[in-house]
Amino acid sequence: MDDNPFLAYLETHAEARPGTLKELFRTLAKRTHPDLGAVDPDRFIRLQEHYHEALGRLIEPEINTGEPRRRVLAGLYRYKAHLPRIELDDRELPDSCRRAYALALEAAHGYPGRAESALTAFDHRFHGDRARISRYPDVRVKYACFVRALSGFFDYQFMPNEFNRRVTESYLAEIGPVTNVDPFASPDMRHNRSAAARSALYRMRRWLEEELAKPACELL
Repeated sequence: MDDNPFLAYLETHAEARPGTLKELFRTLAKRTHPDLGAVDPDRFIRLQEHYHEALGRLIEPEINTGEPRRRVLAGLYRYKAHLPRIELDDRELPDSCRRAYALALEAAHGYPGRAESALTAFDHRFHGDRARISRYPDVRVKYACFVRALSGFFDYQFMPNEFNRRVTESYLAEIGPVTNVDPFASPDMRHNRSAAARSALYRMRRWLEEELAKPACELL
């Protein structure tokens, strides 16, 4: 599955919308999902990557146009779609991630509410300080929950139903308010050095909860 079937579909169906791609994804997933008998799990991973690439292409015009909310969410979606992994480590993020996030942050300047402060704090801690904060176990755990919450959040934007909302809320609930102690760290690291990173994640949680309370974004 080296060729992207979703991009091929978009080339021949100018009227395609995200829901159409979702149905196509479900059909193809039945043939490639390991839980359904497929023997090559990498095929399903590639299918997911192709799917998000096509969705990103579909909403690309919204990143530089439209009202601020749609631009913020379009940029953040492209950022999530290009993340190479859900684990936090000290490796540099791809340029595609950084560019998409920068566009989301730029759009957030004109978007009222928590968006700008949440995105700014996350950018500072998780893009500019990865080598240090990736040493903290509880930051890594909460970061993985955050990335999964982002996936659920955009599933909800594409298909706003109660299941997708509950999945998102369950992962967000794992990102609690900041305390001064990291109970999972080794004794020499069980202090407040990771508080700023955990606070940035909690800000993102609060902002995404605000967004979940609004109608699904029309662009998606």
